[in-house]
Amino acid sequence: MEEVMRMIKAGAGTGQIEILSRYLEKDYFLNRYVRKDGSEEDCRLCPYYGKRWSCPPGLPHAYSYLEKYQNLCLVALKVSYSQETRRKAKEDTEYADQVREELYESAKRELLKKLLKLEKEIPGSKTLGAGRCILCEHCTREEGKPCRHPELRRYSITGFGLDFGKILEEVFGFPLLWAAGGLPEYDVAVAALFF
Repeated sequence: MEEVMRMIKAGAGTGQIEILSRYLEKDYFLNRYVRKDGSEEDCRLCPYYGKRWSCPPGLPHAYSYLEKYQNLCLVALKVSYSQETRRKAKEDTEYADQVREELYESAKRELLKKLLKLEKEIPGSKTLGAGRCILCEHCTREEGKPCRHPELRRYSITGFGLDFGKILEEVFGFPLLWAAGGLPEYDVAVAALFF
């Protein structure tokens, strides 16, 4: 995990990237954070619902998919944006999208690559990704075709109905933020390595 924590350096002046990790027992994690209230409804609001092979509908049930594992390492990727960057992003949505792509989305890709590398080093381990799969620019699910990289595709941790906000607050100690326009103070993605 130390390698994951050292993996990214942020662009000067735009933002800062932190990697935080916590080890948990799998049964405790699932019992505490899998929502019982039909959270797939939340996923239906996402623009990627039914458009990415990593996302609902059609995901296996979390308990059966993760049954053989005993523990997990939760990894939070926190991208904090400078005040100047947020000010500019509020005035220019294209700039906000560019900054998010250059920092947040590229950091999520690097995180996934590192976790997939760790899977090879820890026999029998499995990653749940931070949000939708971002390996391909265009997912074949939208065309009704099979995944191009089924061996690399990992399901979204939020797609399993996990309470993302509760995980952030209880496990990592900070709230989930939203911004009506521009960028919030920070964006967060959470992935997990089950072993």
